[in-house]
Amino acid sequence: MNHGYTTKAEMGPEVTAAAGFVSSLLRTRGFLSEQQLQIFSDCLQQVLSEHYKHHWFPEKPQKGSGYRCIRINHEMDPIISKVASRIGLNSHQLYQLLPRELTMWVDPFEVSYRIGEDGSICVLYEAEAPAPSCGGASSGPSACNNSALHCKNHFLMGRTSPPKNYLMTVSS
Repeated sequence: MNHGYTTKAEMGPEVTAAAGFVSSLLRTRGFLSEQQLQIFSDCLQQVLSEHYKHHWFPEKPQKGSGYRCIRINHEMDPIISKVASRIGLNSHQLYQLLPRELTMWVDPFEVSYRIGEDGSICVLYEAEAPAPSCGGASSGPSACNNSALHCKNHFLMGRTSPPKNYLMTVSS
């Protein structure tokens, strides 16, 4: 069972997607060199991996989502500030280069973002969560039941007739 202790490889695609997205936002203004952007991206991947190390739960992807959220809204996200300072960017420059309001969720199997408070949520990266195995020592009967339910739901999703909805009324 994973207790939030993870390797960088396990969160690699998600962290890479997040760092790449923030770097691309910085790139749009043409203020930074490609070398600065690469350093920023590499440092951000490193810092995010370290920051998320004990808060990464592939078996429960939503657990810790608030901790892993990158947020700019009247205040610069401290992780972004820390990494930007490594390439010589101050807060004022960051506010000029990045959206005024940005929320990015870096979760196991999905990275998504929203620009503005009322913006649409867009998915940057999405992967299929691996199905739990029923034969492993760490998986108990509940993992097998969840797997069976998943297969059942998958089977039902492929049917051609619409589901039947019943309405029950009670009269006296």
